[in-house]
Amino acid sequence: MNIIEEMYNGDLFPVGTYSNSCEEYKKAMDSLVAAETELLNTYPQIRELFDKYQSAQIELISINNRQEFVNGFRIGGQIALEMLGKIE
Repeated sequence: MNIIEEMYNGDLFPVGTYSNSCEEYKKAMDSLVAAETELLNTYPQIRELFDKYQSAQIELISINNRQEFVNGFRIGGQIALEMLGKIE
């Protein structure tokens, strides 16, 4: 794991708290929960498969979020280096 990934994981610096107070986020979350509830109530026999799917999706999203953080940090570094370059 590199230093940027350690920062993302909060191992070097405390990770800031994310507030889920955004109305758009709440609306999307409510919609997701309603759809999951409807799906599992309609097809209760798929609970175990759904849980496996959900776990795999969470892992994939976590990996993607970490990589996006790393990419953004690297772009920021490139911008900083560009600013230190020769001024014409």
